[in-house]
Order: sequence, then structure tokens, then C-alpha cells
Amino acid sequence: MKSGKSDEIRSRSCKLGPYWVSVECRGGKVAGVVLGKKGTKDDRKLAKDLEQVLQGGMIPEYLHVDTAGLVGFTRKVLGRCAGILPGQVMTYSELARAAGSPRGERAAGQVMANNPFSLLIPCHRVVGSDQTLHGFGGGLDMKEWLLAREGWQFSGKGKERRLVGEARSEKRDASGRAGKRSG
Repeated sequence: MKSGKSDEIRSRSCKLGPYWVSVECRGGKVAGVVLGKKGTKDDRKLAKDLEQVLQGGMIPEYLHVDTAGLVGFTRKVLGRCAGILPGQVMTYSELARAAGSPRGERAAGQVMANNPFSLLIPCHRVVGSDQTLHGFGGGLDMKEWLLAREGWQFSGKGKERRLVGEARSEKRDASGRAGKRSG
């Protein structure tokens, strides 16, 4: 086993709205994103950069994901999920088809359930065929919060939560931010 800086895992944490996010990096790339794990410091640069990514902006180099070691279908599903833009959603069936496996919706769901790069690869934008919200590493409340920021509305509670209609389009300023922001 090699020793040295390339094997060392460095963790940075921040708050996005009411939620904590930790990004674990190794060798200059993201090895994983952990949702809900409270950090020791609220890294505002990380928060700003994650906000930019969630709004469809460029991913800073230090937030590039390390997909080495991921195989075939997993790599295809994560790659296709990475292309889902803010305000868009895709069903597990659509994601499976886009990854080349027309009958692989359950397998695509498993890939999403084990997505090590939540937020950077936006698995919160994948929903059930009936538009219900299914599992998310940060919990369904966080998934709803993320989608609501992108203009989606919901009906129902708990496991019955589902998207309603199309995402509302909002005016965006030159930086890509929607509406007025406080604080």
C-alpha cells in the first residue's frame, strides 16, 4: 500500500440551506460526498461552489469525481445522470434506457441509491415513473428541498410525495441565480 498525500482523504464540509454536506477528496479528486454528516467548519467556498454546480454551472476542478473503479452499467448510469440539468427530472426507467438497458430500471435505482457523488452527479433529479420521490442519501426532505429550489412543486406527504406538473421557470440573473436571495 502506498503512503503519501495521494492516498490521504481530506474532508471539507459546508451547509447548504439547513443541510450539511461533506466532500471527501483523495488524490485531487472527489472520492465521495456524504450528506447529513455535520462538519467541524462551514466552508463557504465549498458551499458557493456546490450552489454553482446545482444551478448548472461549471464544476470546479477540485470537485471533479473519481470514477476509476466503477464498472460498465454503473459508469453509464452515473454519466447519464450527470447530464440531467437543473429543473429537469428523469424516471428510473428513462435513466436505464438512456444507459443502454431498457429493462434495467431497478438496476438504475440501485446505482442511484449507491451514488457516491450526490449533488455532483444529481441523483435527486431521478424520480419514480409515477413521479413519486424515492430514496435519497440525504433523506426525502432534502430531495424535496433540492427539487423545490429548481422550481418543482409537490403533492402528498412521506412516501406519497410526488412532483406536480412541470418545473416553474424563474427569471435568472446574469450569474444564473433565480429570483431574489437573502443573506
